[in-house]
Amino acid sequence: MTTAPPPDAFYDILRGVAALTGSKVVADLAKLVGDGMPDDLWVAFNHKQIASKRWLVDALAQTMPRPEGPVWVLGAWYGVLGAMLLDDERLSLSEIVSLDIDAGCAPVAERLNRRHVAEGRFRTITTDMMALDFASQPVAPGLVVNTSCEHLDDVPAWLAALPSGLPLLLQSNDYFREPDHRSCVASLDAFKAQADLSELLYAGALPSKNYTRFMLIGRR
Repeated sequence: MTTAPPPDAFYDILRGVAALTGSKVVADLAKLVGDGMPDDLWVAFNHKQIASKRWLVDALAQTMPRPEGPVWVLGAWYGVLGAMLLDDERLSLSEIVSLDIDAGCAPVAERLNRRHVAEGRFRTITTDMMALDFASQPVAPGLVVNTSCEHLDDVPAWLAALPSGLPLLLQSNDYFREPDHRSCVASLDAFKAQADLSELLYAGALPSKNYTRFMLIGRR
């Protein structure tokens, strides 16, 4: 009969993987697990989530490695993407602003990114992305990242409210079966038409077993 490993085993395994790979993100994850993690943290770190974020980081490194201002990550959940962006040596980022409407996300994101919080390069905001006024920010965003366009009620209306010329990285998908997906697109061309960016620097698709994820990098 197989028994589940004790909770401390996951902490030790992650510390071992961090030592093996030299990954600071894995080391930070190990500390978070050791402190006590939310029950659904495994979802934020599953292979599909990480593959999608790895694709994003690689594409950003090729197209916009030095945004001229803070990078705002909308719908940021537990701050995993922010951790990956700040850890990548190909990118030069002044700050990550990690935003989510769920108040329970900020404390976890800050613990995962505790190194960057201490350096003043990571902060969280709890609010609805639809209520944001980027034009009134004391420091203009260098890039706004929205990896969940499929969850918005009206993507063109949200984009129309953003400042003209704002650098954007957008993701959506064709997973129409998910009830919470209200703005899915059937193809990359459909996503381009939906976003209608004034400048397009990158457009790509990442197929997976059940759906294809689409990504655009450009300017509003």
